[in-house]
Amino acid sequence: MKDVLHLKIPASTANLGVGFDSIGMALNKFLFLDVTTNDTNEWQFHHIGPNLEGLPTDTTHYIYQIAQKVAKKFDVQLPGLNIEMRSEIPLARGLGSSASALVGALYIANYFGDIELSKYELLQLATEFEGHPDNVAPTIYGGLVLGYYNPETNVTDVSYIDIPQVDCILTIPSYELKTEASREALPSNFSHKKAVQYSAISNTMISALIQHNYSLAGKMMEQDGFHEPYRQHLIPQFQQVKAMAKSFQAYATVISGAGPTILTLIAPEKSGELVRTLKREFNDCSSELVTINVTGVKSKILYQRD
Repeated sequence: MKDVLHLKIPASTANLGVGFDSIGMALNKFLFLDVTTNDTNEWQFHHIGPNLEGLPTDTTHYIYQIAQKVAKKFDVQLPGLNIEMRSEIPLARGLGSSASALVGALYIANYFGDIELSKYELLQLATEFEGHPDNVAPTIYGGLVLGYYNPETNVTDVSYIDIPQVDCILTIPSYELKTEASREALPSNFSHKKAVQYSAISNTMISALIQHNYSLAGKMMEQDGFHEPYRQHLIPQFQQVKAMAKSFQAYATVISGAGPTILTLIAPEKSGELVRTLKREFNDCSSELVTINVTGVKSKILYQRD
């Protein structure tokens, strides 16, 4: 009999305007992994669906690479595995597809290596690999998570905010935007004056979210100076989507993660009409309502088979 490890791993949206590399929120779009041992020492990947097209199926696969690093760190040997992958998360769109794969790799190594990592330890490992917690923390824990990774101590600390009572609309362009290219658009440094200004905006946004003051939170989100001014030119539809959302009294429209996906936060009574309008007006994008995930990654033994 062979156990089948089933993982359901949420997508995530990061930054929320001014929370650069430190704030993320889990979304109910998922990467599904079904993993079982085989009688060889090899890993075999089977990808299902268009969102995984072009991924390698050999040892260069990101999940394999991360899982083996974890196994080496804890001095365990992983067996040969068959991994079936299906994903609702498009690649290179600013929705945490790599973070979801990373978390999946950690759970695979943890289970099949019998390591017994706690969620806290999984977060520490994930952030050490990723370099910042904004995608991996909500992917693991669910909800809206704030975090700081100290590269000197390799320690990540996180805190949580109540789930915003808003609707989320994703406008996803048809083209990819690699995180590396998006990061290259950023300035190498800021003046002290600008850093103080943007930190104040971020602090005010967080306070407004805690108070469920979404109008103020949205106002702050749209005054980001850490990344959006430098990335907007990479997303031709951004300003048009933002203007249309404003006409429907949306709270905020921001770049999701490194882009090119555009995230709009809006009152529930206005979201349906806006998303239908976006679908009509932007034929080169897909627009959809998505809910906030509150559970994080779900792991279970799905069934047993010969």
